[in-house]
Amino acid sequence: MTVLLVDDQEKILEATEKLVNWDRLRVDTVYTANSAEAAKRILSEKPVDIMLTDIEMPQEDGISLQKWLVENYPYVYCIFLTSHADFSYAREALKNRAFDYIIQPASIPEIEDTIERCIKALYVRMDILRKGDQYDELTEQADFPEDRKPDSTRWGKWMIRGDYSLVRNQIVNLLRLAERDGYLSTGYRQQIIHGILEALSVACYEKKKELSELFSETFTYEEMLHSYNSDSELLKAMDDCLHALSADKADTGTEDNPMTVEERVRKVIRFLDDNMDRMVSRREAAQYVFLNEDYFSRVFRKETGLGYKEYLLKTKMDYAEKLLANTTMPVTLIASKVGYENFTNFTQMFRKMTGMTPSDYRKKSGGGI
Repeated sequence: MTVLLVDDQEKILEATEKLVNWDRLRVDTVYTANSAEAAKRILSEKPVDIMLTDIEMPQEDGISLQKWLVENYPYVYCIFLTSHADFSYAREALKNRAFDYIIQPASIPEIEDTIERCIKALYVRMDILRKGDQYDELTEQADFPEDRKPDSTRWGKWMIRGDYSLVRNQIVNLLRLAERDGYLSTGYRQQIIHGILEALSVACYEKKKELSELFSETFTYEEMLHSYNSDSELLKAMDDCLHALSADKADTGTEDNPMTVEERVRKVIRFLDDNMDRMVSRREAAQYVFLNEDYFSRVFRKETGLGYKEYLLKTKMDYAEKLLANTTMPVTLIASKVGYENFTNFTQMFRKMTGMTPSDYRKKSGGGI
């Protein structure tokens, strides 16, 4: 694993290179560059997996460097490490597919944690590509026209735009043409599946999702790989993936008038209120307003004064207090109303937050009568 550090301040470069425990992260090589130009030179000459860069630098800033990276080396992950907490910077960075945006001063453990998560994401992608390569080796090589080759690059762009019907229509047409002209085979379907998975991988990266999120116990990644026995089986598997990819769309404003941080946080708060009867994870909340998970945590705390988990528990316990004080609803049902499947867990958390059990709170407040 290879990392490139980019910053115009030599002291910051030296400190990051020296203090981060690269051995623990299993990073073999660390390159440093004091300008975007120097970074491009290294990227052109050396294999790089992850780039950590500052934003404001002389001649060319980090945002411009990231755009160049996406165009020329799209599979290199980019992490911003900057003292500029401007939301316009962060929005632009995440729009251009940055993996994360770390605000300085940041602790070394925080930087290491981000790099570690990035490395894990890289390994997932490498595993997908490895399985695809194995598929190419194991499957028959169907003889078909060049212009009917599965086009994962185009499909990925369509998926990013949300034009899922275009993807489906083209794949349906490819299968029909293959059947008509006599080259429809298991091998051809497998190549289409491989193309779909490559496109989904790119689209998930753009949409800040994990490819694994598209699958479940009832529809696994392995089942997608093996959906080549018939056209109907392949198309159903593809439809399941596309549905999962588009499932969490939310209104985040228009291109000319995007939602502000404050509006996104308010939208999440309304979402939590509407889903009081279940536990909404931090990841789901961040994806709901199309923000990177760690960046979402920081802006949520800034806007509410509480960490996400702390806020979630407080609102649930506040709601439970109201139900205990103003209704005769059984405590077990109240636990379910605030998203707890396990009554004991609810009781323990309520006691931790209020200093008394739900039953004692109800007696004290005069509720349940």
